[in-house]
Amino acid sequence: MLEMLVVANSAFAIIKKTIENSRDIANAGNAIANFVGAEDKLRKELERKRNSIWTKFLGREDNDLEEFMALEQIRVKKAKLAEFMQLYGRPNLYIDYVAFCTEARVNRKKMLNEQAKAKARFQDVILKIFLGILLTALFTGVATVLFILAKKKGLI
Repeated sequence: MLEMLVVANSAFAIIKKTIENSRDIANAGNAIANFVGAEDKLRKELERKRNSIWTKFLGREDNDLEEFMALEQIRVKKAKLAEFMQLYGRPNLYIDYVAFCTEARVNRKKMLNEQAKAKARFQDVILKIFLGILLTALFTGVATVLFILAKKKGLI
């Protein structure tokens, strides 16, 4: 969690310095992408920790205050980023940015769902192949045992 907060803070520092130096938000595009990516990863990591089976099994709560403060720092910096975009960007840049982020999150979610489905299909094919080989070996073994028994009894 702390490393994502560090990434978000350093990306925001780059954004702020770029705006102070050039008064152009477009020059900070890579830092904005890093900031948003760090925020998303931080939220996913915190959600994963909350839903962890170990957290539920052991009946303990993670440090909620630390998580809250990290998210609060991100929220404040995000509000400042919105202000920067409105002041130093083109008209409606922030609105377009929010729409783009929403669309990117939806696309990422679709891609992850498609990857999960492809992985499940692949696992299904592998399982079917394994079961086919196992059943073939089983039937061959049974047939071999029956053949040996029939040969010993003189039926063949």
